[in-house]
Amino acid sequence: MALSVEISTAAILRHVVARSHGRRLLYPDAGSRAKAARRIAECCARHRLQCVVWCVTDRFLHLVVRGTPGRIAIATDEIAGSRLRHGHCLSTKVNPDIYLLEVARHALHAPVRGGLVRRVIDWPHSSARETFGLSLAPSWLDPTPLYDLLGPRDGKGSERFRRFMDSC
Repeated sequence: MALSVEISTAAILRHVVARSHGRRLLYPDAGSRAKAARRIAECCARHRLQCVVWCVTDRFLHLVVRGTPGRIAIATDEIAGSRLRHGHCLSTKVNPDIYLLEVARHALHAPVRGGLVRRVIDWPHSSARETFGLSLAPSWLDPTPLYDLLGPRDGKGSERFRRFMDSC
């Protein structure tokens, strides 16, 4: 099988998923999930990546980032690589179209699907509150690619994204 290497210096969007095998937990408690969230923030800042959306549950880590392929690969290894003794990590390219919205919806709904919370905004280890406009987003989190797909830049992107998320 041939190895595919991306050498481009143009910024792309990638969806990074770390998943445990079976019933093993990647992030078994709130402390380890908070540590993973800090690691995401540090890696995005250090490697000059813009995070579009993120979520960490007991068995999953979802991250959609924008940056160069090389920087994303290094950050992915730093964020998820050390935790995957009992799991695997996938990284797929995401086009800035309706698929990006579906990936964001899938990532933010992970704790609801897992039965951890009833509403997306109740999960503290995700970017849901910032993406919905309920909290101020840190400098490394930029949900504007999501907002741009839902309408003009008029300051109502978070409101439209919230309606999009509620429509499923």
